[in-house]
Amino acid sequence: MPPPPSSHFLQKIQAYILSESLIRRGDHVLVAVSGGPDSVALLSALHSLQEALGIAGLTALHFNHRLRGRDSEDDQSFVEGLTRRLTVPLLCSQGDVKAHQRQHRISLEMAARDCRHGFFREALAQLQAQCLAVGHTANDQAEEILLRLLRGTGPSGMAGMLPSTPEGIIRPLMGATRQEILEYLGASGLPYRDDATNFEPFCQRNLLRLEVFPGLESAFHRGIVATLSRHARLARDEEDYWREHQRGLWPILCREESSSRVALSFPSLASLHRAEQKRLLRCALSKIRGNLQHIYAVHLESIVQWLPNSFSGQFMDLPERVRVSREGDRLLFTQGPPGAPECESPFEETLIPGPGIYELRSFRLEIASEDRESQPMLPKTHEDVTSVRLDADRVRWPLTLRNWSPGDRFRPSGMKGSKKLQDFFVDCKIPRERRKQIPLLCDAEKICWIVGLRLDERVRVQDSTQRVLVVTQHLKISASAEE
Repeated sequence: MPPPPSSHFLQKIQAYILSESLIRRGDHVLVAVSGGPDSVALLSALHSLQEALGIAGLTALHFNHRLRGRDSEDDQSFVEGLTRRLTVPLLCSQGDVKAHQRQHRISLEMAARDCRHGFFREALAQLQAQCLAVGHTANDQAEEILLRLLRGTGPSGMAGMLPSTPEGIIRPLMGATRQEILEYLGASGLPYRDDATNFEPFCQRNLLRLEVFPGLESAFHRGIVATLSRHARLARDEEDYWREHQRGLWPILCREESSSRVALSFPSLASLHRAEQKRLLRCALSKIRGNLQHIYAVHLESIVQWLPNSFSGQFMDLPERVRVSREGDRLLFTQGPPGAPECESPFEETLIPGPGIYELRSFRLEIASEDRESQPMLPKTHEDVTSVRLDADRVRWPLTLRNWSPGDRFRPSGMKGSKKLQDFFVDCKIPRERRKQIPLLCDAEKICWIVGLRLDERVRVQDSTQRVLVVTQHLKISASAEE
């Protein structure tokens, strides 16, 4: 039986829930339960606190990823037994995560998250619940902060995971450490399942958990997790301030707003501090896209650098068919329909400020960042798809897509010296009239890829490569060709 609500751990969880207003009296709360220590402690704590918090209904959710063979089935059986003992209703589901990974060409971890969260959204709607509790802890928050910092997040990213989200996700355990949770489970006599993959440094988060944080605690102090979690809370306070400040600026700058078109006063925007400019750019982009997925700090920085030298008629294309353009004294943000071309000529110089999907007249270019160990599923090279992998740390953003100019040189993969692009075309027997039709993917320093033909040696994936850029060219076949 779980300990009474008077235990120190439960008091701490209850205080955190109340301080962050995570649960209201009368709420129906769903609880994601994998069978691991965090989710078992979460379900037990909410079950013990149900009366004290006024929770009207408590339902456990379990998603079987079917990735660990018999272990996955045993996890589900364990959760079924746990919920029976606690007399908590349980809703289970499962999905083909590997098929989802192949279909969307994403990492296995991301595919698992997509499938799991899809089930969670369906359950929230089906059961008409007010929120879904997940088992993220203070350790998870500290790991997330360090990961974001190492990946180059902006100030808003340093707020880390939020205690609650607009979608109804709540994190009641984020005020407790992993050690406190294990002590609670031990004192309660509550069993849990261990996933052996959590103890293998095969991904960045596990590497942080198993090697980096123990090293930091040894070299600095054992309160590293608490320090980083406190930093996240301070950053969240800053974000709250900026949100209110931005809310006051928006009516002053906004000249037009719809679901697919936002216009800002260019002179007013240009007069603001760079930090204010970036916040308002983020706001404009989120209004026409609904979210900021695939919009990164590099995109905002590229726009801010472009603003002082822009003139009417100029534009910049961003991922997901978003265009930023200057029209007189207005800065216009638009989003085109799926498949719409984004520039007049397929190979005129086009800025590529970060990973994403770029629609051009005769092909679509997809750029995705992956950890090397994720081993992304690349399409095979054939007449309508070509893919390459680049060492992400050797690429200097932003990228541009342009055509050949006389005097261009590159270093063909497998070679030590450089070569004139004209000589390369001659060696490949490419007719002169076709050379201007071959796009070049360049970074700030060099040609990275003669698209469809040859990679530059300086961005080739090597044994030391940690992160890769997967660049895929999809040629668009005309209707007559398909017939």
